[in-house]
Amino acid sequence: FLAFLDAHEIRRSDLLGSDAHAPPLEQRYFRVKKHKNVENDDAEKVIACVAQSLGTPPTPVPWLPRFYALPAASPLARVDAYRAGEIYGIDISSGFAVSLLDVRPGDHVLDLCCAPGAKLTMIADLLQLRGSVTGVDVSRQRLSACKQLVHKYQLLQASTPLSSSSSSSSPSQAASVRAVSDGHPPPQQPSRPAPPQWRCRLFHADGRSFAVGPRTESDRHERVETVLDTEEIAARGTRGLQRKRANKSARAREARKQRKLAPEISSSSSGAADIGQAAVAATASEGADDDDQYDKVLVDAECTHDGSVRHLQKNDSLAKWTHYVESHLSAREVERILRLQHDLIRSGFRILRDGGVLVYSTCSLSVKQNEEIVAAFLKEQPRAELEPIERDGIPCEEGRLPGTIRFTPARNASGLFIAKIRKRAALLLV
Repeated sequence: FLAFLDAHEIRRSDLLGSDAHAPPLEQRYFRVKKHKNVENDDAEKVIACVAQSLGTPPTPVPWLPRFYALPAASPLARVDAYRAGEIYGIDISSGFAVSLLDVRPGDHVLDLCCAPGAKLTMIADLLQLRGSVTGVDVSRQRLSACKQLVHKYQLLQASTPLSSSSSSSSPSQAASVRAVSDGHPPPQQPSRPAPPQWRCRLFHADGRSFAVGPRTESDRHERVETVLDTEEIAARGTRGLQRKRANKSARAREARKQRKLAPEISSSSSGAADIGQAAVAATASEGADDDDQYDKVLVDAECTHDGSVRHLQKNDSLAKWTHYVESHLSAREVERILRLQHDLIRSGFRILRDGGVLVYSTCSLSVKQNEEIVAAFLKEQPRAELEPIERDGIPCEEGRLPGTIRFTPARNASGLFIAKIRKRAALLLV
């Protein structure tokens, strides 16, 4: 492990703090959910409930709204507000990464490595059930946890059409009014369902080749399995959905036949998929339609977890440490992870709209997995612009690449590297 730290330029003081014999004081964090369309959402009452249940008042985080800190040993799962879906646990560093997306209601946001779902829950909370959030993960098992959060925190509602609040008449409506005034029956207009105000989707897929836009149906793409789609849930029970599912089942059967002829998805020991570079390249070349891309993309990439004290503390025996080093830090595994990170940041950028923002993060403190990945991407992608992250009042430090930041366990936060990248518009040749 120490050899890995040296090879990846990880300072031991970032993990241990100034006292090399004692880890930094740990805290756990949670966020208070903001209720849709409610100005006074009783956040103070929720905090009072938490304090009464635990006998300890939560401490507000001054630099991140609606976040609170508790001692690490606090049993949050026993709190009524937690069971009722009023609060949710999330690392403070992960919460800050989500905040850098600057999510606004109506945005279309992609969480490319979404499981187990805390960041996706926060994204949906910031969207206030207006727009869409799409979560993708290669692990079906971890997606199950994500799906549970979607139900627990009531992210299924708000199927009200976007146009329902509009008071203006469409051209067809105006024609009908004129026809009636002339004594003629109004023309029959085909009914078209208005687009939903809110959509939440979860996909089991490889993030390196994911190309389903916010307005694209997944059945147009192979190697994408829909785990949850609020639009389908809202339409359950109708004949149209039954026909759609019958057609979708037929397409799925055909897709399964085709997949038998293609390279199978194989999983590594850490659960990440490897569908073959040829398949990734083929899908990447397709991309998404220019008018069907995401406003914001979060790429919280798989890594070696060396910056996460919570992960490291699980290795409480020599046997567990040996297994961790052999399964996560071997030269072969690190090389696989570096290739994966290289592909994920490019995949997320490919499906990002012009002017949109991508946030890349890992819970590793490795320079190779962070600064070098971002620097190589910026060098090869002229439309990618690194936006410096403001650090005033934030308990973090600047990364080895200027403009990026690092949270470290030594500063009472889970280790996390973050880079914020904006996509410049393509130059038009006249």
